[in-house]
Amino acid sequence: MSSQTYLNRPLVSILGDSVSTFKGFNPEGYAVFYDEYLQSVNGLSSVYDTWWAKVNQSLNAYLCVNDSYSGSRVTGADFPSATSEIRLNNLKKGNYIPNIILIYIGTNDFGNGIPVTRADCAPQNEWGCFEIAYDYLLKSLTKKYPQSMIICGTLMRSKMRGKEDWVYPEEFAGYSLESYNNVIRQLSYNNCCYLADVSKLGLYYETLDGSHPTKEGHETIFRAWNKCLNEIMVR
Repeated sequence: MSSQTYLNRPLVSILGDSVSTFKGFNPEGYAVFYDEYLQSVNGLSSVYDTWWAKVNQSLNAYLCVNDSYSGSRVTGADFPSATSEIRLNNLKKGNYIPNIILIYIGTNDFGNGIPVTRADCAPQNEWGCFEIAYDYLLKSLTKKYPQSMIICGTLMRSKMRGKEDWVYPEEFAGYSLESYNNVIRQLSYNNCCYLADVSKLGLYYETLDGSHPTKEGHETIFRAWNKCLNEIMVR
């Protein structure tokens, strides 16, 4: 692809966790959930079955960097935390800066019962606080990529194929999923970023394990993101 081609279409970078990984489409050395075996098990025949590739097609955009790392959280002082300098710097590719940054991360913070707000955290453990870390993330991104459109996604709920009686856990360690989403909503506003409130749509994406979307699950996540992005782009 020539630089002229890139200039005619937006570049999108993804900051995410295992849900957004796909072998061959993440930086070298990154932990990836969707290797060849798990692609097949979950019904993904190509990268174009992922939610983010579908978003790029809908936006008529090219991928800049898929900066997603399996198992990563927003919190934590060191790599692979989303706030680490390595992750922050990896959103660009050489001289190419993303026009749009899609942030879809935080499920592992929720699943590990990470304290949500400043009031929940001990003063000496600020890197273990979701609100502090997410605020640092957005402040860092707006400083590093001032020309990029930064869009924060809330966290969606899942369902399990063949287990209709399985209920999505609404809280871990006393912290509710909605409390994390409320932090994302407030901090996106505070930092003048855009909000894709995909959780608010009430869609549950299909999984085999309760966490990682199948092909159908990726389609559901895409539909939620696409609806929110369509609303954002016409503002």
